[in-house]
Amino acid sequence: MLGIVSKMEALQKAEDASLDLVILSPEADPPVVKMMDYNKYKYELQKKKKEQQKKNAASRMDLKELKMGYNIDSHDYSVRLRAAQKFLKDGDKVKIIVNLKGRENEFRNNAIELIKRFQNDIGELATEENKSFRDRNMFIVLVPNKAIVQKGQEQPKKKEKPATEVSASV
Repeated sequence: MLGIVSKMEALQKAEDASLDLVILSPEADPPVVKMMDYNKYKYELQKKKKEQQKKNAASRMDLKELKMGYNIDSHDYSVRLRAAQKFLKDGDKVKIIVNLKGRENEFRNNAIELIKRFQNDIGELATEENKSFRDRNMFIVLVPNKAIVQKGQEQPKKKEKPATEVSASV
């Protein structure tokens, strides 16, 4: 802090220090200026902005969709269930959709039971955020439980035991 200095003197001091003179508050009387390396300042702002974007991207949830028919086979159902569990453990939302076409609309109850069974099979891994059983396209959106997802991430993976070498002569 140099106090109140004339414009020419401030420019001279900034030039001697090989720094830039940046106006912080032009409305003040007299204007407030700072001597700094402006390019370095801009670079640091860019770094902070990129870091902030990375943090936002990490906390953002994606919405994954899984489509099924009301009369899905048990193996196909289990594949969809495993995929949903994987997505939920990764921290993504999952939308389960059951489409009914034409005469399939008569089997609405089967589709609703299928969605409820799917939700029960997921269990405590997710909670229901949104659902709609009104239209031909019935769906439910599941959001991962943060407490369970964090427990899964905190548990360290088991170390593999080194294989013991055994030699046998025949």
